[in-house]
Amino acid sequence: MPLEVFKSSDSLTMGVELELQLVNTYDLDLSSSANDLLELLKRKPFPGVVTPEMTQSMIEIATDIQREHGPLLAQLQQIRDTLVKAGDRLNIEIAGGGTHPFQRWFEQRIFSKPRFQELSGLYGYLAKQFTVFGQHVHIGCSNAD
Repeated sequence: MPLEVFKSSDSLTMGVELELQLVNTYDLDLSSSANDLLELLKRKPFPGVVTPEMTQSMIEIATDIQREHGPLLAQLQQIRDTLVKAGDRLNIEIAGGGTHPFQRWFEQRIFSKPRFQELSGLYGYLAKQFTVFGQHVHIGCSNAD
């Protein structure tokens, strides 16, 4: 896959993306609950952006572009609170960071989105087996140089 075209931003603006695990409350295994969670979150304003990720047991959230740390932190807290409430309704927990300690990769389902289907075809079982949950902090740059 080719790299995306560089998108300029105002210098030193900030944004955060988190890839999050969806886990069952009863056994803490990954839960294929992304569709249900995304549907629930569509019903009211979300304080950022929430999108599907590679498998049905993960989502990605993103803040808006911010110029200062305080508003960025406040939005992350709003996102967290919104996700926790939605997770409570669906009987799932939201977790981040690293990899899941005992997931069964062969049970993971690829999210039905062309990009994810392409990656799954390209990498096969590795797309499921090496599912990782990362944090991305983006800092704006006015140009690619």
